[in-house]
Amino acid sequence: MKCQHCKYPNEEGWFYCKDCGRRANESEFTTNMYMTTEIGKRSDIEFSTIDSETHMSNVMKEREKKQQKFWKESYAKSR
Repeated sequence: MKCQHCKYPNEEGWFYCKDCGRRANESEFTTNMYMTTEIGKRSDIEFSTIDSETHMSNVMKEREKKQQKFWKESYAKSR
């Protein structure tokens, strides 16, 4: 293999050329390639913006619910 810019030999397969310092080979994976995959075609992803205090409050509430459920089930099994 040789550098795509200066044609310097790159037998070891380095990402960047030792001679010119630029990327030795063209990228094999691009964002466009990802978008053509099955997972890239998904449109059911939702984005939302909340502040960190609200997020932490929601996380703590969910954690508390899970803990209560766990202890309730553990108590029921011990009887």
